Amino acid sequence: MALFSFHCQNYKAGALVGIDGHNRRLHKNHKSNPDIDNERSANNIVYVAPKKNVYADCKAIIKEKVIDTGHRVRKDSNWICECIFSYPEELPPDRMDDYFELIIKYMGARLGKDNVIEAVAHCDEGGLNHLHLDILLITPEGRLSSKALITREFIQSIHDKLPIVLQAHGFDVERGAVGHEGGLSAKEYKKQMESEAKEISQKIDEMVEEHNRLLEIIKRLREIAQQLELGNLAKARDIVCHHQKAR
Repeated sequence: MALFSFHCQNYKAGALVGIDGHNRRLHKNHKSNPDIDNERSANNIVYVAPKKNVYADCKAIIKEKVIDTGHRVRKDSNWICECIFSYPEELPPDRMDDYFELIIKYMGARLGKDNVIEAVAHCDEGGLNHLHLDILLITPEGRLSSKALITREFIQSIHDKLPIVLQAHGFDVERGAVGHEGGLSAKEYKKQMESEAKEISQKIDEMVEEHNRLLEIIKRLREIAQQLELGNLAKARDIVCHHQKAR
């Protein structure tokens, strides 16, 4: 059974232009992420796109739903939560769309369908294909509040409940490990995944090396057994010859 993989990170207004540019590959120069293959970027899938851009859309919605309804917005407020969901390699490739679309619907139901600003699947990087889901942090009461929405309990519930929803739709996934509140940044998460992949690769290499070593031992034992068998046959012949001469 595949492991369900999810983490999230809150972002302030100043980060939104960069996030949007990265998610939709608005620029071809990816110095901060050399694993991006521009030739494969056409395989990326945009499920939800902003009307203008992430920053402009968020600003307009915050004005309409928060400021114009009498609520304040602090300068240091988090505007969005970006959630990243990996598509397990054990699952059928042709069901990736169903997997991500179901996640988008579920997260929209949890945090507000109208708060889903952007959703893009990346298929052009090293490692697993993954979904970037950006959600505006506006509560049903019209407050901009990451503390009210992205709580430790909320993150825990995503890890607990979403795999069950996915299982009900035919995806053979189970709950993975739960990270700390707020999760890792995308860069930290990618670095962690690369580290884990490197560790797994190293373990595989060690297993292959051990396997080859055991094969060599088996080969040598067979050679020794063959030599012993030949030696025993030679001794048997000597005994027979000696017995015949004695007669």
